[in-house]
Amino acid sequence: MNEVQCREYLARIGFDGEVTHTAKCLDELILAHLKTVPFENLDVSQDHKVPSLKEEDLFDKIVIRRRGGWCFELNKLFYELLKACGFDAIPIAVRIIWMKPELPPYLHRATVVRLNGKEYLCDVGYGGPGPKGLVELADGEYQIQNAQFRVQMHRPDTKGAIIIEKLHDGEYHEMLRFYSRETEDVDYSLMNLYCARADGAFFANRDVANLYREDGGNALMENELKLTRNGMVTVMECHSDEEKKEWLKQYFGIKK
Repeated sequence: MNEVQCREYLARIGFDGEVTHTAKCLDELILAHLKTVPFENLDVSQDHKVPSLKEEDLFDKIVIRRRGGWCFELNKLFYELLKACGFDAIPIAVRIIWMKPELPPYLHRATVVRLNGKEYLCDVGYGGPGPKGLVELADGEYQIQNAQFRVQMHRPDTKGAIIIEKLHDGEYHEMLRFYSRETEDVDYSLMNLYCARADGAFFANRDVANLYREDGGNALMENELKLTRNGMVTVMECHSDEEKKEWLKQYFGIKK
C-alpha cells in the first residue's frame, strides 16, 4: 500500500489525525474503522462469489466503492495499512469460541501489533460481540468501550493458547483463542473458500451486516434488522428485496 492509498484509506474511515506509533493511535484507528466500514458478507450470500483477497481488489471494494467485507477482507486490508504506516504487525489465525459447545476450527483472521515491548490484538473484522478496540495481550481484566474482557495468557489447559473472555450475565465466557504466531496469506485462502462454499457454513447462505456505533450498533441477520441505541433495541422485519436494499444503504452505507 503506497502513501496515496494510505491517505485514501484513512479518509475512508474518517481518521484525520496524525498516525503515531502509540497504543492510543492504534485504538483510534480500530474504532474509526468499526464505525465506518461494515462487516458484511453480501458478495457471498447474494452474489455467490468467493471474495478476492488480493490487496488491490480489497482496496477497490472497501475504499473506492465504500463497501465492507468479512474478516479475511477487512483485517487483511487493515493489516496492510498498519504495515504501510510503519507498525510491526503480523496476521494471526483465531478460533471464535463464543457460545459454541465444541471447539471450532480456525476460521477468523486478526492482527497482532508489537509496540514498545508489548503485544496488542487488533480486530476490525469481527461483526459480532468482539472487543471494539485495542486489546493488550497481558493477563488481566480490561474495560473496552462498554464491555468487560479478560485476557489469560498461555493457559496450560489450552496448550498454551491466548484466551480472551467476555463478561456476559455476570460470568466470563471464552470468546477468542489463538497464538501470537505469524501466518501467511495462503493460510486464509482455504478458510475464505470454506466459509463461502461449505455446506452449513454460517455465512454462506444468509445475509449478515453489522456496523458499530458508540451508542450501540446496527445488525442485520437475514430479514431481521436490530438497531441498538443506549441499551434499547428496536427490531424490524424486512418484507422485500427493495426494503432490504434501502436498509443496507441507510444503516450500513452499503450500495449494491
